[in-house]
Amino acid sequence: MPVRRAVFAGDHGFYPSNRAVLLQMLDELMPVRADAAPAVAVVAPHAGYIFSGGVAGAVYSRVVVPDDVILLSVNHGRSPGAEFALFDEGRWETPLGDVPVATELVAAIATECPMVRADPRAHAYEHSGEVHLPFLKHRNPGVHIAAINIMQSSLPVLREFGLALARAVGRLGRPALLVASTDMTHFEPALAARERDHLVIDQILALDERAMWDTIRRHRISMCGHDPVAAGIVYAKARGAQAAELVDYKTSADSGYAGPEEVVGYAGIIIR
Repeated sequence: MPVRRAVFAGDHGFYPSNRAVLLQMLDELMPVRADAAPAVAVVAPHAGYIFSGGVAGAVYSRVVVPDDVILLSVNHGRSPGAEFALFDEGRWETPLGDVPVATELVAAIATECPMVRADPRAHAYEHSGEVHLPFLKHRNPGVHIAAINIMQSSLPVLREFGLALARAVGRLGRPALLVASTDMTHFEPALAARERDHLVIDQILALDERAMWDTIRRHRISMCGHDPVAAGIVYAKARGAQAAELVDYKTSADSGYAGPEEVVGYAGIIIR
């Protein structure tokens, strides 16, 4: 069975490869909360943990992670692949133990989503899915994932895709959490990034994928995961979601490891 190695873990990676060190970091980033509750979908960042881990942890600490998770990542161009590339069998390596593919969920997606292709190549050197796995594994040691990496698409196709994912989860017959992986504005001054990002965040909170899409293009906002988020909004509404909450927003300058001149923005949102 294929094994997707944890290629972005390590001393110079996005997160620690040492199990004990990673567990300590996750405990700090993701404190136990009594008010954690089920969610339909979340939006969470995918940068190195020293930059965006606090925002991601704030999201994951507030949700109950079920056994089945749909993980929508974005193709940053390091690996070739289909427009909607599914890692369809095997497991993902993490320092906390392997995360198996959700075989029943994958089968349902294959049935309901004609645009999806089994194509593990697209995941081979893409960080935007991998970095979520330690958070998910720590919240639920029995988690299984259906990971789909998205090449740049169009809003009509993403709407069709989101609706098809909702049908797939309906076919599955049990809860699933969708994770839409994205960072926000890239490499602009902190104040400008914050202002521009909140234009997009307002539309995500309104669960309006069209307004979000138009805002990104009108203001030329360099949000890398707009495709996963657009599909995630459509999916969430089809699964009965009524509201979204901004849990946290920060820029890389807030970490203390980067200056305010050129930052990346990170938003954490829960949709219920």
